[in-house]
Amino acid sequence: LAELEADVRRQAQEKGITLAGNAIDDVLTVALFPQIGLKFLENRHNPAAFEPLPQAEAAQPVAKAEKPAASGIYTVEVEGKAFVVKVSDGGDISQLSAAVPATAPVQAAAPAGAGTPVAAPLAGNIWKVMATEGQTVAEGDVLLILEAMKMETEIRAAQAGTVRGIAVKSGDAVSVGDPLMTLA
Repeated sequence: LAELEADVRRQAQEKGITLAGNAIDDVLTVALFPQIGLKFLENRHNPAAFEPLPQAEAAQPVAKAEKPAASGIYTVEVEGKAFVVKVSDGGDISQLSAAVPATAPVQAAAPAGAGTPVAAPLAGNIWKVMATEGQTVAEGDVLLILEAMKMETEIRAAQAGTVRGIAVKSGDAVSVGDPLMTLA
């Protein structure tokens, strides 16, 4: 613990960070969250460095339906798959059958040699890059680990291929849709 505290104090001094009176709290923050702990300590007195607080919306009274929705047969799409369901007066839902698949939109072909981009599915920090440039990966292999809201998310290969053009490194902050790497 003494080593860790000395290391945090050294890093804080190098970056001009003022530690709390009870430094053990700051040491614990850095120990638990090594990549973002120091960033937090650096900006804890700067509200502009954090997301703004959500504003309370005026509560709107919810209008109650005068009569329940009519029962019937409906087509419901779940994760890109269409299902035909029957809704009864009691609100029970039962699946009748899978709907006839709709034709998927045709995506434009990527330029030759460009490969398939792997995009960030959510905003966060790159925790660890597992894949290396030129590595052959199978569908489902872990390419990197993304940390968001204290949760680690494995980013897996959607297809087999060769890793090309890694655009991020450990510690990088990414937004939704940012390119992480390309699979050729």
